[in-house]
Amino acid sequence: MRLFRKAAPEPLLSVIVPVYDVEEYLAECLESILEQPEAPFQVIVVDDGSPDGSAKIARKHARRDARVTVVTRPNGGLSAARMTGIEHATAPYLTFVDSDDRVNAIGLWEALDSLQRTSADYALLPYQQFRDLGSISPTPPWVAEFYDERTSTVVAHEHPEILAQATAWSKVYRRSFWDRAGLAFREGVLYEDQEVTARAFAAADRIDLVPYPTYLWRVRPGSITREATERSIGAFFDAIALSLDALDTVPGARAARASQVLSNDVPRYLRTLAKVEDEGYRERLLRGALDLLAEPDLDLAEAPAEARVVYALLRAGRASDVATFVEQGGFELASLRSDEVGGEPALVFPFTGDPDVPDEARVLSQRQTPLDATILRAHLDESGLRLTVAAWLRHVDGDAPTCRAWLRDITGWEREFTVAPSAEFIGHRVRTTRRSNEDSVWDLELELPDLDDVDSSELVLEVTHRGRTRREVVTRIDPTGSAAIRQRAGDVALTGEEPWALTIDEVVPWEGDLKDPAAIEIPTEIGEHEVHGLVDQSLALQLPWDVELGDRQGYLALGGPRRLKVVVQPQVPREQLTFWWQRDHASSPD
Repeated sequence: MRLFRKAAPEPLLSVIVPVYDVEEYLAECLESILEQPEAPFQVIVVDDGSPDGSAKIARKHARRDARVTVVTRPNGGLSAARMTGIEHATAPYLTFVDSDDRVNAIGLWEALDSLQRTSADYALLPYQQFRDLGSISPTPPWVAEFYDERTSTVVAHEHPEILAQATAWSKVYRRSFWDRAGLAFREGVLYEDQEVTARAFAAADRIDLVPYPTYLWRVRPGSITREATERSIGAFFDAIALSLDALDTVPGARAARASQVLSNDVPRYLRTLAKVEDEGYRERLLRGALDLLAEPDLDLAEAPAEARVVYALLRAGRASDVATFVEQGGFELASLRSDEVGGEPALVFPFTGDPDVPDEARVLSQRQTPLDATILRAHLDESGLRLTVAAWLRHVDGDAPTCRAWLRDITGWEREFTVAPSAEFIGHRVRTTRRSNEDSVWDLELELPDLDDVDSSELVLEVTHRGRTRREVVTRIDPTGSAAIRQRAGDVALTGEEPWALTIDEVVPWEGDLKDPAAIEIPTEIGEHEVHGLVDQSLALQLPWDVELGDRQGYLALGGPRRLKVVVQPQVPREQLTFWWQRDHASSPD
């Protein structure tokens, strides 16, 4: 029995965690904050009259760790709970964490270190969404695009783009700035972080942008549909109106924020119209969008094309046609045929050619054509590194894309691959949505680098298609093929895990019993079948492996660690195995 607990260090950061009905997630949240025992954090858990066991979990952590304080209050809502936490906060810096989310405490350290070295009023940190820790989404592009590789301090009003990160969390505030600016969460309202974010920006002089992935925002199942009510969407637009008013004193900020909401937030709600039948929700959503469209000096270049088409209909007084747009698949981009407008990639949306919908509205935004890349195969030996990669610009079709690739090490060393188009057809294994995707498979070769040049190297890919070029670090691997195999050649290795890397880490290649596909009994029934037994390294490095089965066809692939599976499909023309063929030839008599 422990009679005394270790005294908490003098707090440098107050972490406010409002709690209500989150017993399923709270322990995970608190443990992520407290992961570093030496961190001088003051964790203030505000029990907002929670009816479940959340308070008990919080008190358990308080008994174990002197840095945790539990404050109990009658239920008053999220804003009231945060304000109660602020009243009890004593540290010179302040941050907020929602009780069903997670943080990387190292990122909070990085923000504190930056703020102590600069005169910035607060720091921003990137966030990611997740349903579980095995499926973490990348930082949204409208947030990721204003972070550089290194921490930077910016003059706030020169960078209204950072208003897109309009969340209460993922920020660390200097407490003196918070008090001086008179910041507070308005009680009894939803989306309270919108106004606080705008007021903080308007009052700020300098802001630190700290590019350390820190905050994990949990997306619970059905969360977007829970917001799809007339009351919720009305509260959202009311909060946006308050935030726009708060920005009136900053030249250009109001227009920038309205443009962001129309580009990033409203399209998310528009997509729910295919699932939500609440007429009140639909009317309030479209009215709120139309109000924002009345703001002057809007820049909708980064609004998704489908939203721009809807906005054109709304501006023309044709709100009733939005339902038709939804019914005809206007938000199902993969089902729409490719097009070109003024040399730019576009899609054939419902109402294409309508006099109220300008052709330019159909042009895909830059964000809608990211580089989608997956390493399908990998083979490492003494002669070099050979990769097969599928890589294309999303939604873009027509003509032939081009590709370049580099192996780049964290030490600064870089070497370009030899790249050649691959003749491999992947449509029976990968859901290719455009015809050009089948021309976007590449064989990459590179001589094995000197050991002195390698620490941890990554694959950098550049694809150019229809005048657009994207360059990205490729992290995804195909878990069914040789890219998921541990390999070693001399002192360098491939781990077979995401994110893909060539490293000097210790990797033990595995071997099994199967030597040749002829030794495997291939099932012939249509479907997916597990093949029992271990898979030999030499065979695994050739997977996926296509096989012919008379009137059927199939392929061998990894079904998990040291396991094989075989997928059997009907013998049909290979083009008909792909999504794009079925879409583009749906009306064909063949």
